[in-house]
Amino acid sequence: MRTIITSYKNPDLDGVACAFAYSELLRSENKDATATIFGIPQIEAQFVTNAFNIPALDDVENIIEQSDNIILVDTSNLNELSNKINPEKVIEIIDHRKINDASEFANAKIQIELVGSAATLVAERFYNSGLNTSKESATLLFLAIVSSTVNFQSKVTTDRDCKMADWLKTKFELSDNFIRDMFIAKSSFDRPLEDIMIDDLAKFTFNGKTIGIAQLEIVGVDDFVQKNMELLKKALEEIKKSESLDLVFITFIDLVDAYNEFFAVDEDMQKVLEIALNVRFDNGVAKQEGILMRKQIIPLVKEVLESI
Repeated sequence: MRTIITSYKNPDLDGVACAFAYSELLRSENKDATATIFGIPQIEAQFVTNAFNIPALDDVENIIEQSDNIILVDTSNLNELSNKINPEKVIEIIDHRKINDASEFANAKIQIELVGSAATLVAERFYNSGLNTSKESATLLFLAIVSSTVNFQSKVTTDRDCKMADWLKTKFELSDNFIRDMFIAKSSFDRPLEDIMIDDLAKFTFNGKTIGIAQLEIVGVDDFVQKNMELLKKALEEIKKSESLDLVFITFIDLVDAYNEFFAVDEDMQKVLEIALNVRFDNGVAKQEGILMRKQIIPLVKEVLESI
């Protein structure tokens, strides 16, 4: 029975790495597994696959109708998925988000654990089975852990992430400057900012309010936000209208200096974030030292909205 492994639409490096590596592991067990993608991988994932000559994932649009089973990696939220995915065909989920729709996948074996990167969970499958990864899978999984934990600076980082990263990096060579170059590449936008934000947008409904949260991880957040203030306002207003949202904001993560900056246009959103994150907005911007990933922010926002 043919199994496709995929992530959310336009996946980041974590989703691409997990699909690529987990399909390799399943094929080593003589299973017919194919790593696939909906849409276009995000810039960072493209940078890594190009740098190491790793082949692109198959376009799932061409094969999903002929596939019997679906495995989801680095996602468990219905609104992140293509409408071509039938939840009843999903047989397995590997993810690391506290807020999820796991109960909607009645036939799936679920592994959702709060580590920094879904790639850690896939790496552990190799490690615990005694199977060696290919150089390509090891490279993708290691760099996905680095990316998802912001080079181990994020509070989501666990000992399990560090252990798997240490194991994986013995299997390939990496130049001293590669991680910084990867983060700089991630900060380069080749499309309109609004399009990038929509591709990354995560949507949730809490207490009757639909909220959209975009996350951008770049180098030099302060300068970027100040230079693009009007563009960001316009983009958020357009996204709120086009996506039928009650609330919307964007969280920036500075990949070098390790802080968050939050940008929100309307006062209701700002008030929710001020309570949830203990920050103060000025001209639509609030800053917080240290790194909070979106997966950490969402439960805090949920708690505030459900108390109103």
